[in-house]
Amino acid sequence: MACTLILANGKPPSKRLFQKFLAAADRFLCADGGANTAARFGHAPDLIIGDLDSTEKETLAVFSHVDVKKLKDQNSTDLEKALTAAVRKKCKEIVVLGATGGRLDHAIGNLSALAKFSRKAHITFVDEIGIFIAVNHSLELSLPIGTIISLLPLSRCSGIVTKGLKWNLKNESLELGVRESTSNVIVSSPADIKVRKGSLIAFVATKN
Repeated sequence: MACTLILANGKPPSKRLFQKFLAAADRFLCADGGANTAARFGHAPDLIIGDLDSTEKETLAVFSHVDVKKLKDQNSTDLEKALTAAVRKKCKEIVVLGATGGRLDHAIGNLSALAKFSRKAHITFVDEIGIFIAVNHSLELSLPIGTIISLLPLSRCSGIVTKGLKWNLKNESLELGVRESTSNVIVSSPADIKVRKGSLIAFVATKN
C-alpha cells in the first residue's frame, strides 16, 4: 500500500527514526518548518506546504527545486494543510513525524487533526517513545504482552469497551478533566478497543 510520510514542525525525530519511515514511503511532505529538519537530514521532500512562517530562508534556498505551496488560510494548521494534500492524492496510509513535543498547544492541535483526518485515511503519529492512533469506533492491536497503552479522549467518549487490557473498560465513558485512562497494560493479544461515540486516541508506548 502506498504510504505518505509527513514531517511536521514539532520536536524533530531522530535521524534514525526519520530514515526508517522515509525508506518505506512513496511520498514525502513537509508541513512548513518540518522542512528545516529535512534540510538538516539532507533529504528533499516532494512538497513543502503551509503558511511558511517557520520555514527558514536557507531551507527554501536549499530546496529551490522542490514544489512549495504557500497557503495563508488561518482556519487550518500547517499539519492539516499537509494532511489535506495527502488525502487529495488519495493516500490511505500516512505516517506523521514531528507532530508531538515542543509547544503543548501545538501538540494538542495536532492530535485534533489526527482525529479529524483519520476518518479519511489510516494515520499514525510516531515519536521516539510511542505511537498515536485514532480508535474510530474500533481498533485491534496485535502487540507484545506488557505493552503500555493509554486512551486519550479528545471529546466526551462513551460506550467504551476494551478487551485484552489489565484494566478493561465495560461500556464506560472517558472525558478530559473528568476521567482518563492512562498507563494501562496489554495482557492478551490482540487487544481490542471499541468506542460508540466521541473522538478517542490510543497512545501505545514503544519505549517505557
